[in-house]
Amino acid sequence: MPIFYDAVIVGAGPAGLAASIVLARNGLHVLVCDQHRLPIDKPCGEGLLPPGLRHLQALGVMSFLDPAETYPFQGIRIRTSSGRTAEAPFLEGPGLGIRRVSLSLALGQAALQWRNLEILEAPVRGVSRAAEGMEVHLRDRTVKTRLVIGADGLNSQVRRWAGLEGVNGRTRRLGARQHFAIPPWSDYVEVRHGAAIEVYVTPCGNNTIGVAFLWDMARYGSARGGPQMIPSLLRMFPEIDERLRGVPTSSQSRGIGPLYRQAKRQIADGILLLGDAGGYLDACTGEGISLAFAQALSLEHTVVPLLKKAPKTILRRQLLPYEHAYRRIIRPYAIATRLLLSLHRHPYCFDRFILAMQRNPDILQSFYSAQMGEASFWPGWSKLFRLVRGVLV
Repeated sequence: MPIFYDAVIVGAGPAGLAASIVLARNGLHVLVCDQHRLPIDKPCGEGLLPPGLRHLQALGVMSFLDPAETYPFQGIRIRTSSGRTAEAPFLEGPGLGIRRVSLSLALGQAALQWRNLEILEAPVRGVSRAAEGMEVHLRDRTVKTRLVIGADGLNSQVRRWAGLEGVNGRTRRLGARQHFAIPPWSDYVEVRHGAAIEVYVTPCGNNTIGVAFLWDMARYGSARGGPQMIPSLLRMFPEIDERLRGVPTSSQSRGIGPLYRQAKRQIADGILLLGDAGGYLDACTGEGISLAFAQALSLEHTVVPLLKKAPKTILRRQLLPYEHAYRRIIRPYAIATRLLLSLHRHPYCFDRFILAMQRNPDILQSFYSAQMGEASFWPGWSKLFRLVRGVLV
């Protein structure tokens, strides 16, 4: 006789674990499945923006974090390929640099507080609909549930099984990261731009920095894979390469991509998508984990009431409030990401944009707030005039 759960979450990354905490603390019986054992590592910029830090507090995870493996950062410093620099602190307070494995460990510990939550190291072989709900097929058994939550990342199998896979665009950007055992030299995340490539340096602990790259596959396809991947990418940024010369690495290099993923929708009968599984544009704004936490928290008022009263499978029309919440959460990120990707394709325009921000750091602060959903993208007539003047003069 198959075991019945209120919800089965496929994927034990930050999105899946956050969702499991939200559901379990509301008294629901939850199973989380992943083929990997916690803590799980993954290529990630590892900078948690201020809203993400606030979401971590709402999830009750902060007390499980090791302070020695985190590092607060005050804002973001951007440097163009011509050497022009703009920086601004966040209006909302500091963000937090944290190793992905440390975040995974803390989320796992917070989740396992709940006796009605199980985390199973097992690959999911498939998902199907049955008369009384959904069936999730594991390696050695089948479990039943009213709702399957796909939180299995960029290459989501749940998205494919549900028929929600979209048509991916022409943009093919890759990402890679590695950690170095050196005290952070700045309390800002440093972003440096080259030709169709960026490097992100994030303080991740008292003696750790994370170095992440995003690049255009068409331009730098030869940089993919192998032990020489990170050194070859670092050589495109001589100042950082020189600073890290001889510094021991503290993690294996990891790559991921292409990053762009499109989903037709985020819901189907008995299924919803969360985090990167629901679609992804690019990592250039550094908001992936913050968005996943916000989506997980939205389950409290969009999905939990359904699971508490619905006797059978949750239908797509019943999940519409979640999809609306999902789209509201990602809208600022989508606007900011598309703007930045467009500017990246036109280096002169990007250089002028950063020049304007250099002259008007308060506008850069407002842009950071807007991309995080904390403020409107409309800057007001006075700021708009200063921005246009900064670009043109």
